[in-house]
Amino acid sequence: MDLDGIKRFYEENMYGVWRDGENISYERLGRDPKETEVTDKPRNPFEVIGGELIRITVEKNGRKTSFTVHAFVPEDSKKKDYPKGFPFIICMHPIMSKDTALESGYAVFFMESYSIASDDIKHNGAFYDIYPYGTEASEQTGVLMAWSWGVSKVLDAVCSGLDGELFLDKNAAMVTGVSRWGKATAVCGAFDKRFRMTIPACSGAGGLALYNYFSKGNTYDLSSIGGPKEYTYGENEPLSCLQSDAERGWFNDAFLKYGKPEDIPMDQENLPVLAMDKDRYYFVIAACMSEDWVNAPSMWECYKRADRVYCENGLKDHLAVHFHREGHAVTEEDMQLIIAYFDRMYYGKENGLDREALKTTVFAGQEY
Repeated sequence: MDLDGIKRFYEENMYGVWRDGENISYERLGRDPKETEVTDKPRNPFEVIGGELIRITVEKNGRKTSFTVHAFVPEDSKKKDYPKGFPFIICMHPIMSKDTALESGYAVFFMESYSIASDDIKHNGAFYDIYPYGTEASEQTGVLMAWSWGVSKVLDAVCSGLDGELFLDKNAAMVTGVSRWGKATAVCGAFDKRFRMTIPACSGAGGLALYNYFSKGNTYDLSSIGGPKEYTYGENEPLSCLQSDAERGWFNDAFLKYGKPEDIPMDQENLPVLAMDKDRYYFVIAACMSEDWVNAPSMWECYKRADRVYCENGLKDHLAVHFHREGHAVTEEDMQLIIAYFDRMYYGKENGLDREALKTTVFAGQEY
């Protein structure tokens, strides 16, 4: 399998150019003052609040930029469980299961993703301060890849000394995100091999939903997970939506040349395949209900295709999947399973879960 060729395809025809090799520095700024701020106004759920603020500065080719990340570290009493340092999850946005991770001895970083790259076609933000979006293919990196770059720079900071200061195991890095950030998570895992585990959640089209597999009109029995006996899927997100003004900024300009899904010569099972390695793990998350647009059955089919490649390469246990009943999120249930799986795979803990215990097969006609 030509993995370099697959990477080139994604860079040239979909996500744009992957960037690295910058000079990185960081500064610890203390606790986030918003953490104790009293306000009567409702909070934006994607506003990042709390934790220790860390400013990361990036320099390359005479250009300089910076952005802030929020670090949450477990209590010192958890150090005995992870004597080499806490495993840690870099999240592209706030996740509701943060406390579950911390209580289990897992550190968590929250990114301010919009400061890395604006979620539009304007291509503003820290990434584009260093790498302006241009008219040539070599100058074009879409927003999903830009957000992935931001996560990678957080890991650079950890490897540059933050690991010792925060008691982190730099070799136990994970990345996660939901929805559009689930897409970016899959991209990040494909292009930065340092991440020990990649956890794309509810990623949909442009992520782990296959471009050429649609579930609209299909009916599934979800009673085994507490859902209805008959659940019929509605509209799935089409290619045309990804190419609209609202979403085409996620990709490079070349992606607009595909008029229909069958024109795309390579499908999305190749994202987890690019992350396949004897020292790495992959954990796919999706929801079965209320995810018609995100096309959960297509993500299950993507998992099946990628799993065949993992099995052929003797890495069966390195690709796991969990489809919870409902919730466009990394749920508490998901986080508990993520931790149990990583504890088993990376730390060899006997009380961890293997991938067979995680699988939820609910899509009739798609058993595996």
